[in-house]
Amino acid sequence: MATCDLPASVAANPSTAALQQLKELLQLDAVFAQAFAATASTEAAVLLSAEHGVQVTPEALWRHRGTLVSGGMPTWRG
Repeated sequence: MATCDLPASVAANPSTAALQQLKELLQLDAVFAQAFAATASTEAAVLLSAEHGVQVTPEALWRHRGTLVSGGMPTWRG
């Protein structure tokens, strides 16, 4: 897993840091991005993210659904 230097405001909030890591992974890994966009639920997305070293909560994903990937994907049903 790659590391990155995060601004202090991001590092202070683990949820924000995890979302930033996830966004970077989505941009860098097309296979992961495709699998992430195909997930059927936030829980499935959390498991997939964890398999790739990103610990994010379902709540954080839900709050940011449709903004993680350009084009508004993924958008899980409510």
